[in-house]
Amino acid sequence: MRACGCGEDQIPWMLARFGFLGTAGLVVGGLVVMILAGWVLGWGVWLLRRRGPGAPADGAGLAGFTWREEEP
Repeated sequence: MRACGCGEDQIPWMLARFGFLGTAGLVVGGLVVMILAGWVLGWGVWLLRRRGPGAPADGAGLAGFTWREEEP
């Protein structure tokens, strides 16, 4: 493979193979997949905690919690 002297031997393989828009599309697509995976994992954890044995029946959560500065 001969280089024409315009720097094409310095271009990364993916950029040279797919072009700028293709590489940008792959990067953005990867980010979207990671964001969606985070949402799915978060939803799954929320669902498991909601159905778990330690979940409050009335949805009270931390109702009645007060913060004290001093030790009892």
